[in-house]
Amino acid sequence: MAEVFVLALSFPSVVFTVLLGVVLIYWTFVMVGVIHIGEGAEGALDGHIDGATKGLLEGAVDQLGGGHGGHIDVGDVGGGDGDVDFGDGDDGDGGGALAAIMSALHLRSVPATVVFSLVITFSWLVSVVTMQLITRMAPALSGVALSAGVLLGSLLLSLPLTSFAARPLAKVFAPKHAPVKSDFIGRTCVIRTGSVTDRLGEATLHDGGAGLVLRVRVDGGKQLGRGEQALIVDYDAERETYLVEPMRDVLVERK
Repeated sequence: MAEVFVLALSFPSVVFTVLLGVVLIYWTFVMVGVIHIGEGAEGALDGHIDGATKGLLEGAVDQLGGGHGGHIDVGDVGGGDGDVDFGDGDDGDGGGALAAIMSALHLRSVPATVVFSLVITFSWLVSVVTMQLITRMAPALSGVALSAGVLLGSLLLSLPLTSFAARPLAKVFAPKHAPVKSDFIGRTCVIRTGSVTDRLGEATLHDGGAGLVLRVRVDGGKQLGRGEQALIVDYDAERETYLVEPMRDVLVERK
């Protein structure tokens, strides 16, 4: 345990240790309700995370793009749709390569704060374990160049690990959209009242849950009885009702 503590406070692991401390503080604030996932980078803590993310990604671009100075625009951490936005640099090589890597690893499907937290956590673990192995097996290889290589290697290796851990979370953070009136057009409903005419009637729409009760009307002098199926063909905003057609008529027309 003491060995891990020493390694965590030594270069290169100390870089990730400091950032991991920021991550732990951030998620502590999230758990107590001070910060909510999805807020813009308005507080000082969010600003630190935003700057740290930008620095890490720009460093990776410099290495992957051969130091050509690819440019990255990191949007508000956790704000908007929670994605990291990659812009084009002067030559576009570094930014394009990193954007392709991030997309391929599905790291843009969860909020940036989650990606940052996972990247830092895995980078810290890889760095500490790697330096521990080097210290025990080949202590003569220690040096600034090797430590810098472990720093970069830990960051790069953390990306596929983050991708593996983030994929199950994509569904959790997928944006939820409330259904609109037009979403029900083309679906089948079941009449629940004694009859449906051009003046009155209700139907039940099965939505996978308890079901929805809709006000429905049928034009053309047609009528529907309880338990019959009908096809929703339109929505009348003026009457705030759905126009339906008997399924028996629809099936006959298709034949």
